[in-house]
Amino acid sequence: MENNEKVCILEGITSVSALIKSIREGTARRSLFRVLIDESKKQKEFRRVSFLRAASEELGFRLEFVPPEKIASLALGHTHGGIIAEASPAEFPGIEELNPAKNGFAMLLEGAEDPFTLGHSIRVLYSSGATALILPERFPSGADTALARASAGCSELLPIFVCSPEEAARKYLKANYSIAAAEIRDAEDLDRAELTFPLLLIVGGEKRGISSSLLKLAQKNVKIPYERDFMGSLPTESAVTVFAYELMRRSRNAEK
Repeated sequence: MENNEKVCILEGITSVSALIKSIREGTARRSLFRVLIDESKKQKEFRRVSFLRAASEELGFRLEFVPPEKIASLALGHTHGGIIAEASPAEFPGIEELNPAKNGFAMLLEGAEDPFTLGHSIRVLYSSGATALILPERFPSGADTALARASAGCSELLPIFVCSPEEAARKYLKANYSIAAAEIRDAEDLDRAELTFPLLLIVGGEKRGISSSLLKLAQKNVKIPYERDFMGSLPTESAVTVFAYELMRRSRNAEK
């Protein structure tokens, strides 16, 4: 690593392992420079140390044992477990590299700019089998560390594309996807709506919602039904969770 090279810190064995997995699979969006391990955990974390040592020999990144104060000075939080990695900032592909999958569902998330909200949503989408996440061009730069931490490393593994939402939606339409919008106006309840797969679901942020240009591209609006007369809305990551697992269930049935 050169002195003038930008560095992103990944915290904890889960995030570091996810990056290693992406490198092995040839899908990595960043380079891994070195992994730092709290020297006091060398014996206690024998399995993890053995895994990281083997990976460093295979992939060529540096492995160093350092005082715990060194790790504390570099880490954003306190849940790293004595393991952090120095890596390059992530480079997310754009519209040119977006090739919609033949089956399943993808999500376009507009207006969720907080890295922790995004990270939690990415964790949900990865675990529920979403084929891709589309983020707008205003996706915050420099949020890699918080994003990786909040997503438990899933931001290294889920296909994420940063591009114009309208261009992405049109590309999905050309790929014979149906498009639905998580919009309360003129909407059907999610549990009763007929949904056709493959599907792109557009979800807006809590403050701005979905832009009118995207709503025009949606063929159907769906909403989360509430048991009580509730005038508010769910937090973004909660709404993403409800939608993602319902789409996972529907997608499974569609493929039978």
